[in-house]
Amino acid sequence: MRIAIVGLAILALLGCDEGGAPDASTAPYDGDFMRRDAGVLPPTEPVPLNASDFTYTLEESSATLPLWTTPVTRRVTVADRAPTATRSGLWMSAARGEMEAAQLLLGPVAGRVSARVAPFADLPGARIEVSVAGYVAGVEETLTPLASGVDLADDRAVPLWIVVTVPRDASPGDHATTVSVTLAGGTAVEVPLTLHVYDFAIPEDIHFQTQLNLDVGSLASGRTVDEAKTLLFEHRFTPKSVTWPSGFTPSITWDSDANPMRCRAFWDEPTEADEYSIGALSRRYVLGEGWNGRGFPTAMIFQFVDNATPRPDTFCGESRGDAFGTDAYDREWSAFLSALDAYLVDASMQERAYYYVQNEPQDAEDARLAAHLCRLTRAAAPNLRIAISEEPTPAIAEDPGGACGYDIWIAHVRAYEEGYAWARQRDHGEQVWFYSLDHDPPPYFNPTGDDAPGLHARIIPWAAWSHRIRGWAYYDFDRFFHGGLPGVRAELFREGFEDYEYLFLANGSQHPEVDLDAAPDRTVRSVASSMTSFTQDPDALMALRHELARYLEGSRDTLPVLEVEGGRPRAAYFLNFQDPSGEPSAEPLVIGGDEYLKVGWEPWDDAAGLGWMGENVGTGIVMSGYDDVGGFDERQRSYVYDDYGRNNLFEFAIAPGRYSVTVGVGRPARGYPGDPHNVRVEGVVAVNDEATSDAAPTIERTVTVETTDGRLSFEVGGRSASSGDWAYTFLAYVTITPVD
Repeated sequence: MRIAIVGLAILALLGCDEGGAPDASTAPYDGDFMRRDAGVLPPTEPVPLNASDFTYTLEESSATLPLWTTPVTRRVTVADRAPTATRSGLWMSAARGEMEAAQLLLGPVAGRVSARVAPFADLPGARIEVSVAGYVAGVEETLTPLASGVDLADDRAVPLWIVVTVPRDASPGDHATTVSVTLAGGTAVEVPLTLHVYDFAIPEDIHFQTQLNLDVGSLASGRTVDEAKTLLFEHRFTPKSVTWPSGFTPSITWDSDANPMRCRAFWDEPTEADEYSIGALSRRYVLGEGWNGRGFPTAMIFQFVDNATPRPDTFCGESRGDAFGTDAYDREWSAFLSALDAYLVDASMQERAYYYVQNEPQDAEDARLAAHLCRLTRAAAPNLRIAISEEPTPAIAEDPGGACGYDIWIAHVRAYEEGYAWARQRDHGEQVWFYSLDHDPPPYFNPTGDDAPGLHARIIPWAAWSHRIRGWAYYDFDRFFHGGLPGVRAELFREGFEDYEYLFLANGSQHPEVDLDAAPDRTVRSVASSMTSFTQDPDALMALRHELARYLEGSRDTLPVLEVEGGRPRAAYFLNFQDPSGEPSAEPLVIGGDEYLKVGWEPWDDAAGLGWMGENVGTGIVMSGYDDVGGFDERQRSYVYDDYGRNNLFEFAIAPGRYSVTVGVGRPARGYPGDPHNVRVEGVVAVNDEATSDAAPTIERTVTVETTDGRLSFEVGGRSASSGDWAYTFLAYVTITPVD
């Protein structure tokens, strides 16, 4: 396999007569990468990279002590062994102000070693932390600080993690030190370690938002609270309760026995010591006063009581009644919200603070309640940001009782509907975050399982950039800490959140906007075009990140795009989706002079260079059919579908390039007006929530796409945006034609 990085020269597209860029409101997207504010960004020649740049056996290795390395994003398993490619020493790279990790793998070999990393002589202030990675479910996960020695094993490699925090005043260029490894009874092996510092700094502020439910109290065990929160901030993690051990909840700040003006004035615990007073804690950790000068980027100040009844049963002596509340209850609740709003504005916290109103509305009545609480809060507290764990939906935002949208919609990855989400972001300035659940199936990323690939954690901000999503939430972030220490996946989340800062800088220190192409979009989409289509190769991601850093420091003048050569040559291909052993049975299958490859529900296979990923692949739930009716050709008569309507990803290995892709969906025997069809190709919508009818039972659509990762990706089926339910997509055929 050849890996290359393709550059994108930044050129201004100037009109011959006008001398200016195209108007943002009228400039078309014509298949080229069109930035409406800066013009076309055409590709340049690829820059070849060796596949062994990041995964290799160290030349300092020996038969008695094998030494090798691979990117930390590849969570090593007990079955992994040293590669055949060799290079000398370890190499790592980072921007100023960044934390960066590398791993040195020892063995498999029996024995005990001692290890030490010497300080960088020419990099004062650099912090070096060395940990031993332990395995959980056969995959490296725990990180324990290195003590006096390490016991090795003859059935698995033992990973040493080296994490370097680069000072913000570090000089750019290469900095050298040595890792000394000594096998008991032997002599020390000196492994050169080179840290390349890029000539730029990542922002001190955190730009990719998180809402992470974790026990700050447990994390503070053995640390001060400041130390615990500094650890989180350095990892770019935002806990749900940034003000722990107090908070803005009304049981503390309003309807409280401690409040001398209970239910009449806001109480910020002025009689408490600073370490327990919300008045002091909020200024410390929301604004950073007396702490790090910056504070966490967001702060959930309080949240719903439970899903069904988000507000307390009683409040200031009034019974709530049903979830919507009585007039008397709502008056008391509104008085609290108004006082809270005034307090936040007076303290200049209103841009960061948010009230988490409701969790996962389940039905129309819950949606009506969410709209009611939105209107109630907006009327009482116009400056108070509000959040809800739900994808943007007209059932809430366009409720007949009055339009009202949430500042932060936190959508489940499987329920996110981009069209409406982008409309809310564009027209109302709202944000969308997303969240994962433990049962999220392939082809979605899911970092929650013990054996989850490391890319499933690190790729989250990359996929978020493609979807114009600004944050990620998870209900049980404690599982990524072990004994109060970040585990491997926690460190990979950090790596990904730092990657987002690279993209932020590459976009002129701005977040991307919906309906506008951002400078690094092609860079991002070459590794993650969506939540279900992303690279599986940690080495490729590292190669892209390195070239992106070179662009940011000015040592290359083009933005990089990952290009992976492999699989089929660039040519025309014709695929018919069917039961390969059923109808149509002709061998070869020739339609209109073109020979079609028969494709069923085969799981992805590297050797075959094609296949599916999805929760039902390999089960009887994914099915095929053949409608023997007149007026249609054989490719239209045969089809495959998921009987549960779930999302599935089909990939076809093919050389990078631009292709015209035609997709045929539907079944000729009957229409499905209640089951709109959906297909995306390389993240581009081909079939957009389109229903069929008996009069028009099939649909054919053509899009022009570009693939760079060696696989043409088709996202098929899923939840319909118009019906809100899982819907059949009958995939019949695909044609692929190169485009110059």
